[in-house]
Amino acid sequence: MNEARESKLQRIVVVGDLSHRGRYHLGDEAMSEVALEQLTRRGYSVTFIAGDPAVCAAQYGVPAVGRFGFSAISDRADKVARLEQLVAGVRGACEVPEDARHTIAALRSADAILIAGGGNLNSIGEHHLFERLALTRIARQLEIPLYVTSQTVGPHLRKRDQDLVREIATSARVFGVRESRTAALMRGIAPEATIVRTVDDAVLMTPDSDIASASVRWGLPEDYVVGSFTFHERTTELDVEEYYRTIAEMLDGVVHDTGRDVVLLPHMGTLTAPDTVQADDDAHGHDRIAAYSASGRLRSLPIMTARELLAVTQGADFTISTRYHPLVFGAALGVPAVGIVHSYYSATRMRGALANAGMESFALPFEAWDTLLGSSVVAALCQRLPEFRAHISAVGESQRKYQSAWWDGIAADLAGTGTLLTEDFMLPTAISWADEHQTELLALARLAQEGTNLTRLNDLIDDKDRDQRVAKLERQLAVAMTETTLLRKEIVELRHRVRPPGAAMRDRIRLAFRRNS
Repeated sequence: MNEARESKLQRIVVVGDLSHRGRYHLGDEAMSEVALEQLTRRGYSVTFIAGDPAVCAAQYGVPAVGRFGFSAISDRADKVARLEQLVAGVRGACEVPEDARHTIAALRSADAILIAGGGNLNSIGEHHLFERLALTRIARQLEIPLYVTSQTVGPHLRKRDQDLVREIATSARVFGVRESRTAALMRGIAPEATIVRTVDDAVLMTPDSDIASASVRWGLPEDYVVGSFTFHERTTELDVEEYYRTIAEMLDGVVHDTGRDVVLLPHMGTLTAPDTVQADDDAHGHDRIAAYSASGRLRSLPIMTARELLAVTQGADFTISTRYHPLVFGAALGVPAVGIVHSYYSATRMRGALANAGMESFALPFEAWDTLLGSSVVAALCQRLPEFRAHISAVGESQRKYQSAWWDGIAADLAGTGTLLTEDFMLPTAISWADEHQTELLALARLAQEGTNLTRLNDLIDDKDRDQRVAKLERQLAVAMTETTLLRKEIVELRHRVRPPGAAMRDRIRLAFRRNS
């Protein structure tokens, strides 16, 4: 499309979860890369807001500026003060903070702001909320349009944070969400906003090569399954090594049941140093999982770009992961995907992504894999793989067609030549691996897990709030103690200054008499 060629709207500032501390979080990067591709192919230029602007600019070949720094601010009141200072600076009521000048300059020269895909509008990631609220208020101050795409909101969202999200949604020209739970939540929070249930933007990503080239490059086996797992154990209630050991046993079972090797593809790491693996890299976790494997048929590959990962994934029989985006990439490539749910948050995203593909039954609770469901879903995949592949291929085509139309609508609205797409993506007919008994077991397992994980999530929020309150009180106490010490010094000095001449000499004489008496 060429809508932007005759339009004055050319410069779009895009914020996503990019280059945090110079690292590459593959799914988040993929959504922002798709936003870049969709806008530039329609004639717009893009400037990214990123955690490490230099790394981001080198990665994508476009300008990048820094975030506003809310992640470094622990106290909510201080975040509010920072927000007000940024907006006041844009308004001209005060100086723009030195560390935000490049970002504010980029926004002043922009014709629109776009909040790219992500799952961070929740009470856990409060700094993300303030970052996006700042952009919302600045867009309003500069009188430029705001667009929001491919979001998960919540699931944990306190009332005070609902107010922030409502402001973002009602200020946006359109607010795209990527699953039904988020659509229902947002339509309750902001009924006056234009909320559209789309799919994840990353479904539009394409591989960087064909499977033959990827196979040669990475030395892939002839037949394989792809696995992607978080480096952390988080809400599994296991220690981290037991978590790795459990996944190794799970994947050894997949090897046994399918006769396929498992290729482990990380979603978190550092592209600029792929051979340097840290404890918070997925490749570290994958190496530990492979080390615990009894089959010896699990292979851990280094971090790679999203397009490289898609090139490897397209040759897999199916994928299995605790990471979310393999489920989206499955639809993009026509590869069935199994999601291993290990938190309330991942249940929202994984079940949502798979429901968009008519395959929600393929989201299985972590705790139920070995005891109830794992071998059954793998057996179904082996027996019915052509059926499942045909289904996901057809659904993926409809998803890509819809999401392309979504971006057509944004571009047309920017150019003033057309209208936004405001109709929801039509959910496909469901297909399941499970029989009636297995469906009942899956429902019970989900009920037990999600109830437990919701309680854990509430406890986590309460602990976080308590820790923040304690830290604030400790800071206030430290300030008070410092002020008390200074006050005592001032009193001593004051007493010394107001004493009459000769008082010190008289005190020494009196003390000497007392000692001699």
